[in-house]
Amino acid sequence: MNKLIIALIAGAFAATAGAQAMKAPSEATKEKQKEVQEAAKGGGDNSASGQESAKGSAAAKADKNAPKALPSKSDKSAAAANAAKTQSEGADTSGAASAKGSAAAKNQKGDPKSLKTTKEKQEAVDAAGKASKP
Repeated sequence: MNKLIIALIAGAFAATAGAQAMKAPSEATKEKQKEVQEAAKGGGDNSASGQESAKGSAAAKADKNAPKALPSKSDKSAAAANAAKTQSEGADTSGAASAKGSAAAKNQKGDPKSLKTTKEKQEAVDAAGKASKP
């Protein structure tokens, strides 16, 4: 009996080892591996973009040290006056629009609501649902 159990265990180990053994790759797998390797080699050439990047970096460094033109006092004061003028005009128009909106809301405050009860609202929803179905 012991010899039988030992033989079964040995057979199980042998079967497991055989299943884990490396199989030779098929022809299709080899072709796919070649395609991947060729694609990986072809994508590595980026010397042209590196040269362009270096030129752009050099140009940026040269521009960084260049003196900047400062606006004159008259330019600054004209810009400030223009900004103040547009801000005051915007305040006038927004105030008028706000007043018109408030007046319109006050006029509509007394208007009766079309759907007062929950039942009326539910009927309106049901009617809209029926109308939208083909």
